[in-house]
Amino acid sequence: MVIGAFADAERAVAALGAGGGARRAAVLPRAAVSDGARLALRDAGIECLTTLEGGGLAEARGLARELAEVQGWRLAEGGADGAVTAASGDLVGWYELRIARALTTDRPITRLHGARQYIASFNLLGQGRLNQRCGELLYERLMDEGIATEAVFDTVVCSESKAVGMVQVLVESFGGDRYVVLRKGLKNYMPRAPRGPLVEEASSVTTAGAQALVLDPLDWALVEGRRVLLVDDVIATGGTVRAAHRLLDKAGATVAATAAILLKGPEPPVSRLVVLARPLL
Repeated sequence: MVIGAFADAERAVAALGAGGGARRAAVLPRAAVSDGARLALRDAGIECLTTLEGGGLAEARGLARELAEVQGWRLAEGGADGAVTAASGDLVGWYELRIARALTTDRPITRLHGARQYIASFNLLGQGRLNQRCGELLYERLMDEGIATEAVFDTVVCSESKAVGMVQVLVESFGGDRYVVLRKGLKNYMPRAPRGPLVEEASSVTTAGAQALVLDPLDWALVEGRRVLLVDDVIATGGTVRAAHRLLDKAGATVAATAAILLKGPEPPVSRLVVLARPLL
């Protein structure tokens, strides 16, 4: 992975080239990123990051250097000026996320609390059009892969909460209505008898502290003895999706395929994985 800071897209393309094997990214001042600049970078296969509003070339160089150091990337260009002095939780810039060559959306780059680690947050909550388009694109990809209801799976399962809106679009695209949401905690209204909730411990890079996935016993019949399509918005460390696999196995289900919009880390050992994009952050 190669990253550099540039005053504009033309200089980025000239320095990083229009092809090659390694992934390449350019950090530009926010004011330099027009529609034309974005298209030029996309055509050259260069990923686009920008500073915050008002940031100049010095800030772009600082962000490129910081990400190169933290992520272990090679720094292609950068002067002595500019630095990132981000505290935990600080917003430091923007990353243009490209999904399935059909959707682009700028995501905020923030420093995670308690770590010198940066993430481009992909939060679907409250974003109707983004949920709609992501659900449609995932449906199209699954159909292209031959992962269809009845042929491969019987039930769709997701974890709360960011993926729920997108999964509803996906289920409707398959012509279905019901799907199962694994909750992130026990609820007082969940029955304790004749069968109680199933609980599995999980971990997530975006959630502080311990958490658990919980199958409501009222949903147990929807997965028991059935083939499941497990869906999430983002797979990062894989902790949540592995916990979901363990929980569904306890419930007597078979996970036939796993799908997500983004894969941010190494592929987890799950069945028939389908993802739409592998972002830098």
